[in-house]
Amino acid sequence: MKKQKELEKILSRCLLTGDEDMAFEKSDELIDLVGLQRFYVESITNVMSETGQMWYDGEIGIAQEHMITNIVRKIVQVNNDKIETKGLIEGLAVICNPEGDDHNMSNLVLEGLLKIRKYRVTNIGGNWYMGEKTKATNKAIVDFVIHARPDVVFISVTIARYLFNAKIIAKELLKALEDTQIYLGGLGTQGVVKGELQEGIILADKDTLETLNKV
Repeated sequence: MKKQKELEKILSRCLLTGDEDMAFEKSDELIDLVGLQRFYVESITNVMSETGQMWYDGEIGIAQEHMITNIVRKIVQVNNDKIETKGLIEGLAVICNPEGDDHNMSNLVLEGLLKIRKYRVTNIGGNWYMGEKTKATNKAIVDFVIHARPDVVFISVTIARYLFNAKIIAKELLKALEDTQIYLGGLGTQGVVKGELQEGIILADKDTLETLNKV
């Protein structure tokens, strides 16, 4: 949609200059135009992909990349807080990421998309780095999720080198939670081929909405 692309370009410029108020304003215009789901899946993805490419090409520095990410994170959090869940909930969802992988933007977006679908969401994503205590970290994540006994778990991996930890967590959860759907997804899983994961662990579709429609 032409109007959507124009607004996304303006939003990108606002983010690049650190104009937080205008970034919020243009985000609201995009949400009014395409709806919150498409704003998350299309607009946020487009803006963050462009930001990542600009950093990779040396057009912006890491400080500017962090500034943009932090503003977008605020936008997503504010809109997540506005989502009202009325009536019966569909179930409990837990979102987590493996030890070392502290990229949590996708977790926040996923949290919002699940809330729209009337899921109660517990998001324990964040920096789980505990030095050499990787096993202790994995156990802490696994123990928390098992205690919560969710209907669905999403393990998000942004950086491929943390995929091994994510697989360990998924394997332990699969043994303990027979009735829970366990999804493994994110940019870090792009190299995973069908059939590589243990049976019972679901590889999330590249199309986020397609995956959520199957939950």
